[in-house]
Order: sequence, then C-alpha cells, then structure tokens
Amino acid sequence: MSRNYRILMILGFSAGILFFFPACKSVKLLTRKPLAPIPFEQLYQKLKKSTPSFSYLSTKLSVSYQKGEKEPVQFRAQMRLKNDSIIWMSIVPAMGIEAVRVVLTADSVKLLNRMKKNYILGAYYLLDSLMHTSINYDMLQSLLLGRGVSYPLADSSVSIDKQRYLLSMKMRMPAKNALSRFHLLTQKMWLDPETFNIKELYLNESGMQDKDLHVFYDEYQNIDGRTIPLKMQIVIDANQKIIINITFKRTEIDVPHRFPFIIPRKYKKLIQ
Repeated sequence: MSRNYRILMILGFSAGILFFFPACKSVKLLTRKPLAPIPFEQLYQKLKKSTPSFSYLSTKLSVSYQKGEKEPVQFRAQMRLKNDSIIWMSIVPAMGIEAVRVVLTADSVKLLNRMKKNYILGAYYLLDSLMHTSINYDMLQSLLLGRGVSYPLADSSVSIDKQRYLLSMKMRMPAKNALSRFHLLTQKMWLDPETFNIKELYLNESGMQDKDLHVFYDEYQNIDGRTIPLKMQIVIDANQKIIINITFKRTEIDVPHRFPFIIPRKYKKLIQ
C-alpha cells in the first residue's frame, strides 16, 4: 500500500469521525422527553400566572392585512389600551397621515374616517361584518394580549399535541341577541411547555361552523417583567380567508394615556 494511499485513508477516516459525531450530537439535541401530564386546573393556573397584569398599555403596531386573493395592505397604527375598559387606535397608511381613528369599549364601536370625512357610532356587529366572524371587546383584548378568552366553562380537557400542552374548552359566551341566553364557544390553546405562554389559539362559536379563528403567537417580549406578544398572526377562515400579521413595537406598560375621539363638525354620521 503506497504512502499517499494510506494518508488518503487516514484523512477520509478522520473526516468521517468529524462528520459523524456532530451529527450524533444534533440528533441528541432534537430528542425531547415526553411531556409529563398536568391536570387541567393546574395547567390553567400556570397559564394565568404567565399572562400580564397591568392597567395601561401603549404600543406601535406594524400591520399587514390580506383578504382573499387580494394583495396585502400594509399600515402602521398606534394603540392605547386601558385594561377591561377601552382600546384606542390611530391608523396611519404609508403616507404618514392619520386615516382612521377607532375607539372600542365593552358595548360600542366608534370609527372616525378622516379620508372620507365621516364617522360611525355603533355596536360590534360592525366589526363582525368587517372581520367575517363574531367578536366582542373581551375577545379582542384577550387575543391582542395573548391571554385567551375566559367565560364560564361547560366542558374542558387536556392533552399533549405537537410537544405542547393542549387545553380544550367549551364555554358559555353571552349571546348578542335575545333569542338565546348564551352560545357555546369552543377554544383550544396550545401552550409552551416551559413558559406556559399561548403559542396557538383556535376559536369557533356554535352556529358558525364555517367561521374559524386561529391566532399564532410567533414571538413574545418582556416589558418590565411582564410578557407581551411581539409578533402574532390572526387567520380567519370564513367565506374569504383573512390573514392579519401584527408586530408590536416600542411597547410601554402602566403609563397613563388619554383616548381622544373628537368629531369635527363637518363630518357626516353614517350609522345611527
């Protein structure tokens, strides 16, 4: 056997070892231990502890909105929130001038359109028609903050799916009309097994079989010791699919703000 051939064999063997051991190491890193079962109540308490508690929140939003096969619409927004009370938004398109101002409370929707010089004062059926699904203040606030929706439980269960804890719930949500006292709302939440933050959420209201809402929380941020979404995606499966991507920027907590909504005298009211 020639000297050069022996050298080539040694180099080949060495390269094989160097390739094999990192590969084994990477396989080891990808191997996860099975998640230990946790009872529903205990898991739900861990979720509640992981959700933020505050009075005020303000943030800048970068938003992409796509409906059906149309091109996505990009815009920026400023959002201010007083917990369980009011959500205020100022929406600014690419030109940098406020186009729309929105104020949401538990029982009202106010919208000021500066481009068309008109305004709307109404109820949440306005948002239902815009988003092609049923929504209310509690639901919207919870989704924006990564909390999950909370109503009286009718049924609940826990399982493990995709290496995450899956909380499945059926809840009694107050009905919007007088024909029934409540609707059953199905909620599924996939929790990170280390932080117990919501990574994925699914909602479906009884009687709305073809309208599902999914929320994906891609990334969270820590603001003054409290965990707030950083990047999220809302997917509404209805007659036309709606995809909303939201990125939070420059978020502040517990800094009081005003929520101005002044209607210019010449603006036209569209809805009584």
